[in-house]
Amino acid sequence: MSAKKIVFKEFDLSNGLHCILYKDNLKPIVNVTIGYNAGSKDEIKNKKGIAHLFEHMMFQGSENIKKSEHFEYVMKAGGTCNAFTMQDATVYFETMPSNNLEMALWLESERMNSLSITEENLVNQKSVVIEEKRKRYDNAPYGSMMQNIFRNVFEGSGYESPVIGNEDDINSFTVKEAQDFHSNYYSPANSVLVISGDIEYKETENLIRKYFEGIEKEKSIINTIRNRNNIKEIGKDIELTIHDNIRLTSLGICYQIPGSGAKEDYDFDYFSEIIANNRSSRLYRKLVYEKELLKSVMALKLSLKDGGVIIFKAMLNPGIKPDYIKNEIINEINDIATNGITDEEFEKIQNQLEFGNTAKYSQLMNISLETVFNYLYYKDTSRINTEIERYLSVTRESIINSVNDFILNKNSLTITYLPIELIKNYN
Repeated sequence: MSAKKIVFKEFDLSNGLHCILYKDNLKPIVNVTIGYNAGSKDEIKNKKGIAHLFEHMMFQGSENIKKSEHFEYVMKAGGTCNAFTMQDATVYFETMPSNNLEMALWLESERMNSLSITEENLVNQKSVVIEEKRKRYDNAPYGSMMQNIFRNVFEGSGYESPVIGNEDDINSFTVKEAQDFHSNYYSPANSVLVISGDIEYKETENLIRKYFEGIEKEKSIINTIRNRNNIKEIGKDIELTIHDNIRLTSLGICYQIPGSGAKEDYDFDYFSEIIANNRSSRLYRKLVYEKELLKSVMALKLSLKDGGVIIFKAMLNPGIKPDYIKNEIINEINDIATNGITDEEFEKIQNQLEFGNTAKYSQLMNISLETVFNYLYYKDTSRINTEIERYLSVTRESIINSVNDFILNKNSLTITYLPIELIKNYN
């Protein structure tokens, strides 16, 4: 399956902002996405959560935009906007009719240049974030699972702490600290701007220069050495048992794997699909359908810039022991490593991945996001045109080699969530 090559126009402003343009005039729609090299891995001790808090603060107005007016401008123009914070970056985006491109650029330049960081806004957003934390993590069934996984799999690294942050840390943020974070990380030289869709190159470049070229940040992280994010191997097998207010036992078996873009990263895309991630996969067919031991099973692969983790996650039927399921999963991993992958399994997943990789680039949003991360991670926008080649270069042998290198005989984290009423059955 061949795909049309995506052609970009790139240039830098004098203040260091890297700009990437992709022209597609088929529909009168434009997407504006800006990514900042500012994620939870950049936070310091006792200040965990400020990167995510800043995602909220960026919608609280600026010198010429009132509080919450960012959303109003975009929605009245018939568009949508949102943002997300990760360990490695924070990304903001708008999609709207292309005749509103100038407005989108004005909105983004305003909050990069003159964000309204007041005590009132800060206190308000602290409350919003803490409520989000309680609802999504603290009081949600299995809500602490990912936090426990990252704390143990990436111990001592910038990935150790949850993106949402810690409540005491969030409450401790001062206006001065927030202002410093904005000055340090939200600078042109520490970001990338991607505009895709119904544009003309020269007109768009002129608009970018109009709204962004005058932004200067004297105190930018780009002028200093950022903390290196060192990922240590898991030192020993870890067993965690969490008693939670849940109805079904959940089991997670976690292994460290290479980070985003590594050759093995693509091997594990195949492996996770073959072993667990569709209804005809080995573990789903065996443990959900045939033996009826599980409600569900999946192999969740998370690839970050500096490292990754694969999580075999199972939801157990009542009365089934976690140790038995762990052995079943490990036996299936060993079987793949020993006896290999069938032609049918490999070709099916290869076709799925090839089609999915090609189809996702029919959406402007996907092109913009992929391009933001290709630049932030690799400084290489051309990767989007060669991504399919990396998937097609995977072989059955390379998958087995990656399983041998990063799963078999490697230390792991096993995390079990038990319903409180069943504790006595496992003592």
